Amino acid sequence: MSILNNKIIITGGSSGIGLDLIKNFLNQSFKVLCISRKKPNIEHVNLKFIKIDLSKKSNLVKKQNEIKKFRGKYLICNAADLGEINYIEDINLEKWEQSFFLNLFSHIYLVKYCLKTIKKKKGAIFFVAGGGAANSFKKFSSYSLAKTSIVRFAENLAAESKNRFYSFAVTPGPVETKLMQKTLLHGHKINKKKIIKSDKFIELINYLIKNKKKFLNGKYIHANDNYKNFNKVNTKNLFFLRRAENRKI
Repeated sequence: MSILNNKIIITGGSSGIGLDLIKNFLNQSFKVLCISRKKPNIEHVNLKFIKIDLSKKSNLVKKQNEIKKFRGKYLICNAADLGEINYIEDINLEKWEQSFFLNLFSHIYLVKYCLKTIKKKKGAIFFVAGGGAANSFKKFSSYSLAKTSIVRFAENLAAESKNRFYSFAVTPGPVETKLMQKTLLHGHKINKKKIIKSDKFIELINYLIKNKKKFLNGKYIHANDNYKNFNKVNTKNLFFLRRAENRKI
């Protein structure tokens, strides 16, 4: 693969999983565009940064030509925020809507801006779905609803792709990040035995980039799944909105 084609766009890359993803792809000689509110603490000739608050539509629209100009073959929509955390009857609707835009609509805008190039280069789009897509989260409705919607969006893109590009909803499970700490502070409980390091999630992304399997296009895949052994038969009825918990595959 030509290094000229090794271009990837990563949102939310200033810290946590996003920062680890940037380091991973720089180490593989990719040219990386980071889109986030803060610049990652990395200096590298192959790293470009565009400052955008993805919770604000106007900021994203204003920078669309810069994003298109990068001509990324791959897009990882990682930016996320828990947003308004409260019971539905008590939520601030403006804050709820802003969080929903960040977690869902900003991804759709980015896909719209990048899809022509991704399709031409036969690339792939990755949506970091997170646990909010697999289960209901009391008081986390904005986050949970957006993440569930992103799973269906990945499926819709795959249905339209005719396998000229690939679309995946991927989830790392619980990883030690600021986002996870925030959920714990608001009463969400996580089994400490299930907490993983980001390298296991990055391994999944690397695998899907190097092994573009048509039967996985549009699927929702967990970093802890035995995805290397998935095939057309044992994935036929898996991943439809809610991930099947079949650990014996």
